[in-house]
Amino acid sequence: MAKGIGSPLCLLLLALLALPSMSGCAARTEPTNLTLDSASAANTPMVAAARAGDLDRVMALAEAGSSLNTRTEQGTPLMAAVRAGQDRVAWYLLTEGASPDLAGAEGQTPLMVASAQGSRRLVQLLLSAGARVNARDDQGYTPVMQAAGQGHLSVVKVLLAAGANVNVSQGGESLLMKVVASGDLLTAEMLLAAGAYVNYRSANGRTALDVARAHQFRDLEMLLVQAGATL
Repeated sequence: MAKGIGSPLCLLLLALLALPSMSGCAARTEPTNLTLDSASAANTPMVAAARAGDLDRVMALAEAGSSLNTRTEQGTPLMAAVRAGQDRVAWYLLTEGASPDLAGAEGQTPLMVASAQGSRRLVQLLLSAGARVNARDDQGYTPVMQAAGQGHLSVVKVLLAAGANVNVSQGGESLLMKVVASGDLLTAEMLLAAGAYVNYRSANGRTALDVARAHQFRDLEMLLVQAGATL
């Protein structure tokens, strides 16, 4: 049985998030053009094909020499695939050498977008391809902050296991403080278990415990006290 991109074997490889070479899954005779470039999305059919999940079109364009690393106002082809949740296209682009860290608007990387969307599979895929787990966007947010801010607990777990900084801060507030402010008890528990500093103080002296009390989150207040928060 031929092992095409859509075959059960290759889909299983995707599910396991392994990144094997494309030999056996798609024969290629020409190397993909990986030159960094800039263009409009209108002049970059690869972006439209990636967003639509048209893997055959993406492969044909790559084989014809279209760059996988072209930045447009809509991001790179990889970013387009990630935003649209097109796992198979993202896998193909990464396997062919697309950069996992080319940032789009406001410095957001594909990993940040996947984290904010709660796409655990894409997050794992990007991490396996070498995406920087502690990259920051122009506002100072990291992938784990994006995931935690949206309450994507399983993605937060994956990012922490991959080395995400649990004590990252942005705008003077720690990740733990931001999660406490949102009332997310389960994510706060996970951050504390991963080593989040419970007594971090912002520039104005506020702690996560102060935040919990201000919002009258009694369960979070108890959790923080049990974790060693200074009263």
